[in-house]
Amino acid sequence: MVSSIRHYVSVAACFARLAIQRQLEYPLFLFSWLLMIPIQYFSGIWMLKIIVDRFQPLNGWDFPELTFLYGLGLISHGIFVVFFINTWHIDNMVINGAFDRLLLRPMNVFFQLVASYVNFIGLIDCIPGIIIFIYGCQLAGFEWTAFNIVKLLLVLLGGVFIRAALFISLGTIAFWTKRNASMVSFALAMLERGTMYPLSIYPNVIQVLFTFLIPIGFISFYPAVEFLGKSSGGLQLPLSLALWTPAIGIVCFLLSQWVFRIGMKSYESAGS
Repeated sequence: MVSSIRHYVSVAACFARLAIQRQLEYPLFLFSWLLMIPIQYFSGIWMLKIIVDRFQPLNGWDFPELTFLYGLGLISHGIFVVFFINTWHIDNMVINGAFDRLLLRPMNVFFQLVASYVNFIGLIDCIPGIIIFIYGCQLAGFEWTAFNIVKLLLVLLGGVFIRAALFISLGTIAFWTKRNASMVSFALAMLERGTMYPLSIYPNVIQVLFTFLIPIGFISFYPAVEFLGKSSGGLQLPLSLALWTPAIGIVCFLLSQWVFRIGMKSYESAGS
């Protein structure tokens, strides 16, 4: 068991080293990413500032609280794109035959899918997210107690698992349909809207959808409700809202693994 774990760790480290070397091979691309991603995310917080200043708080959420909410969602997004970005491209791997290579190797297929491309450039997504979140914490008066820090780390872990579960499940659809890029794009837009704004501004049917069916409300909204002492709107949940996130994240991730294994049974290879 120990030797097997060591083998997987060594393979993951090798994959990561090769992926980083490939990404550093194009410094101009790295520079453009370093320039554009912060502009995109800081533009988002600027837009929230304009909305609140020129109109009104969003269902009781003012700018400091929206900044906290937005930054929390961005950090889990940044971590996700570092480790799970390959789940966006399963359809391309199915069509060009790259998925066949994963099946031929004597290792867990999903492990290879995730570990074969560590998106080093994705760390750039984390930087503006961390800056925005720390700024939001300062504005909103977030208390950096040991208990809150532990809960925050668990929330980030759960948020990453929820995001990963969604895209693993969507990627699995490619085993039947071959193409799923439009669904991935739609899911990205849905996650952006669902984590940038308070869930309570949406109709009840959307709140129920994003709480029980596609639980993206637990990525940032419900934890922010607890950390900031806000009202969650029409839906009331028992126990700690922040601690629901890691529990739901783990359950969703395990369910997505089950869906992935079912999908692989329908994989027909690239063919010709």
